[in-house]
Amino acid sequence: MVDPVAPPAPDDDARLLARLAAGDERALGTLYDTYGAVVYGLALAITQDTSAAESVVTDAFAAVWREARAVSSPGNSLFGWLSHTVRTLALRQRPAGASPVTTQAPAASRLAQAIERLTAVERESIELAYFGGMSRAEIARRLGQAEVTISVALRTAMEGLRDVLGPTQQPAPRMVAGL
Repeated sequence: MVDPVAPPAPDDDARLLARLAAGDERALGTLYDTYGAVVYGLALAITQDTSAAESVVTDAFAAVWREARAVSSPGNSLFGWLSHTVRTLALRQRPAGASPVTTQAPAASRLAQAIERLTAVERESIELAYFGGMSRAEIARRLGQAEVTISVALRTAMEGLRDVLGPTQQPAPRMVAGL
């Protein structure tokens, strides 16, 4: 039996990316079912607006669908690629002067709780990178750490967040049909 909360294995993501690249529309649904709630929580935490977060998530999944054909490998992981896309789009819609993870929406609340479980370096790195838009080098300088330490902290934090939030916690809003 498959654990519904366990994140997909990297080879599952590779197969899913191959299906997306081949134009398999069901693969897009699988991607959304797997990661929709997690990336919606990220988008909501950054934008602090449900409408903007929904738009960001829809745009991010559309971008992955369009770009999957041109990408043989998204780099580190399909989830990493998707969350980076969401973060980039959400930062463009974030209100000026907004602080991260302040909304009380359920998805953002779960994200805030998951972030609180990280170590101080992991939490600060994630907040500065994903909510502040800082590079690894900028984070390293700001925190007085080696860049490799920040890289490890970010990867560990993302894995921890994915483990805590899981792919099936709460469904994210339905995507707009016809991507």
